[in-house]
Amino acid sequence: IYQRLDGILIPGGVDMDPATFGEPRHQKLGAVDPARDRVELQLTRWAIEERKPVLGLCRGIQVINVALGGTLWQDIPSERPGAIPHAQGADRDQRTHPVELTPGSRLALALGATRCDVNSFHHQSIRDVAPGLLVTGVAPDGEIEGVESPPEDAWLLAVQWHPEEFHH
Repeated sequence: IYQRLDGILIPGGVDMDPATFGEPRHQKLGAVDPARDRVELQLTRWAIEERKPVLGLCRGIQVINVALGGTLWQDIPSERPGAIPHAQGADRDQRTHPVELTPGSRLALALGATRCDVNSFHHQSIRDVAPGLLVTGVAPDGEIEGVESPPEDAWLLAVQWHPEEFHH
């Protein structure tokens, strides 16, 4: 099936198993799916090697970062004191915090803005950014909310929120 795809989308879902980035489990780690991790990490690596477009949503940004050698915060509230709430209890289309976007980035150009308000359903996030990824979206507390490939590389874009849930 993969060979017939023009690109891949890595969607949201459960936490990533910290074994995928060489760390022991944090006590606040949520549900994990090691089989899904293996499949999505492999699909992401193949797509990047073969220069197929890659889009990541929520968990997807984390999968992409880990696939390229980055690491994650396993639980923002306990590992990043002072962080704003990222695991919102609001409706899925409710935008709860702003993200500053890098002017001229794929993300800013796609949204036609350098700032947007987003929904937020995660307690894991990028800690160490993988080599080859550019950070192009940042929350007020410094959490990484958007990454993309450099302009000369194949198209890759990922966000830490769920834009598919927006009704307007």
